[in-house]
Amino acid sequence: QAMYAVVHGGVDRDLRAHSAAYLSSLPFDGMAIGGSLGASRDEMFALIEFMRGKLPAEKPIHLLGIADPQSVRSIVPHGVDTFDSCFPTRVARHGTLFTKAGSIHIKQGKYRADFGPIDPELATIDASRAYMHHLAKMS
Repeated sequence: QAMYAVVHGGVDRDLRAHSAAYLSSLPFDGMAIGGSLGASRDEMFALIEFMRGKLPAEKPIHLLGIADPQSVRSIVPHGVDTFDSCFPTRVARHGTLFTKAGSIHIKQGKYRADFGPIDPELATIDASRAYMHHLAKMS
């Protein structure tokens, strides 16, 4: 089990830098970025880019509270290694599945008799869209 330091400071770059400098001096296994990341995606991306230069390059970086596919694709190139968020669970609970072609809403009736794979472009669990439709409707 690893212990991560959580860097806070809101959107204030001086507070973030101070928090990162102090926490980086301690023997944590990794660093996490938490708290408010801005009011827009652009602010969040800029803040994460700024933070990456303030965190130890040899330690893994974890981002708290962000895990939607668009953000993950944009943030990984900035050195963030792992994510956690209620987003995947919440959208799954409402019947949304992510595929290479985009999201599908498996509770829709058109999937009732669709015995094709969940994502034809990706090897996934051995279950059809019809079976996933059934499971989603039963929950």
